Amino acid sequence: MKEQTLKSWEDFEQALVEINDRREQFHKRHGYKLYPHFRGVSNSKYHLESTLDRIKKGMSLSDYHVIIKIIHKHVVTCTGKEWNLETKVNLGRFDLKAYEFMAYLRHDGFPSPLIDWTKSPYIAAFFAFRDIYSEANHKKDDVFVAECPVLRDICTKYVSIFCGLWNLQCGDKSHIYTLGHTIATHRNHYLQQSEYSICVREGNKNIYFANHEDIEENKEEGVLIKYNIPVSEQQKVLKKLDSMNITAYSLFGSKPSLMETLALREIVLK
Repeated sequence: MKEQTLKSWEDFEQALVEINDRREQFHKRHGYKLYPHFRGVSNSKYHLESTLDRIKKGMSLSDYHVIIKIIHKHVVTCTGKEWNLETKVNLGRFDLKAYEFMAYLRHDGFPSPLIDWTKSPYIAAFFAFRDIYSEANHKKDDVFVAECPVLRDICTKYVSIFCGLWNLQCGDKSHIYTLGHTIATHRNHYLQQSEYSICVREGNKNIYFANHEDIEENKEEGVLIKYNIPVSEQQKVLKKLDSMNITAYSLFGSKPSLMETLALREIVLK
């Protein structure tokens, strides 16, 4: 994975131009396009890892499927929604079952091997700058500071936006597969222009989840770049995104996200 530390938000927008140029060059050489995916994180020290990998590394795909079959019964009971867990997505080397349900669980916070991306670099930027003051990221006087854009006691100097420009990235042992957006799943999936990736390795006649950052770069298939942007650009970026109607409310559509959006507009940005 490449890493670039930028001086300003404008530098990132220039990087987007370069990404598009790279796409066009690849298209001319190979006859098909690479599609960029973006993911924003509020601290440049954060790694590109799934929520499942944070709590249990190296779980097998078969063991995870056993778990989500159990979870499915509870979700159906409590929500009235139901998914066909036998529906398969062919990834070449193996079939991934229950992809739509896995995406639903990911948006509702259940530990997932899927990493969620967005097709929009601006939506990714919103998530990066919005979460600077999250409880997990900052402390003040040994008391966690609640997530609030007003606070200015920050512990990190940069946020990061990952850009995956790929069709498929392969290493000697592990593989990243990208999964598309045309599925019936959580409402937020569509609001946030979501797509997903999954990294796996094969061993002992089984498929195991692996770390995205362990993948070796293959220039013929794509690259993974991490852009670090100064936290000091937050006000400028959130103001621009608000003018584009990229807000917590437009991306979540909930009452708490409406309150967050109103607070941003009427208090923080004024």
